[in-house]
Amino acid sequence: MSLKMLIVDDSKPIFLMVSQMVKELGHEPHWAAHGLEAVEKCQEMEFDVILLDWNMPEMDGMEFLEKNLAENVTSAPIIMMTTENKPEKIQAAIEKGAVEYIMKPFTTDILQSKLDMAGI
Repeated sequence: MSLKMLIVDDSKPIFLMVSQMVKELGHEPHWAAHGLEAVEKCQEMEFDVILLDWNMPEMDGMEFLEKNLAENVTSAPIIMMTTENKPEKIQAAIEKGAVEYIMKPFTTDILQSKLDMAGI
């Protein structure tokens, strides 16, 4: 089954790399360059999964999670993509609604295993 995946990252090279992995797994990648754009995209269409970067301009990953908690922007499972590896930061993201996190850089196999772990 093909999933619509929203990749939220301010780095176009990261988006291109992750979207290639998403395509290899048979899914459909979409891009938002920051959290505000992700909110707009979620209002336009439903996504099956959101891969959310932590550090971005306009609205970062945590701000997106907080807005989603307050306003139910999306019901899609959210996986944080991050270089943040401090347990308290990861815990904070999980508490705000992320279902899983993935450390950058990562491979297609790691992405698939995180989707599996999240039950997606």
